Amino acid sequence: MPDVVVDGEVIEADPPHKLVQTWRMLMMGPTQALEGFTRLTWEIEEIQSGVTKLTVVHDLEGAPQTAVMVAGGMEADGAGGGWTEILSGLKTRSRPAEVLRG
Repeated sequence: MPDVVVDGEVIEADPPHKLVQTWRMLMMGPTQALEGFTRLTWEIEEIQSGVTKLTVVHDLEGAPQTAVMVAGGMEADGAGGGWTEILSGLKTRSRPAEVLRG
């Protein structure tokens, strides 16, 4: 595995509401890295007191291998379950402990 797994830079920030970044996966080999950078937008919105909505938009135009990977289609190759797995983990980590204990 390379020292750098994901490369990119922040191109827009409006804390705490919005973050836009370039994004390129490097760990799946040079072919995927050659697809270039994609654009990832994170938007956070309070929809009611104590409830926050996170919207993630990943613009994958011109990056077909990256699109397959972030959809979870390369899990057997060691790429994990894509955004579904990542966001599920984020949701679990953001919940209060008493909710997790059920």
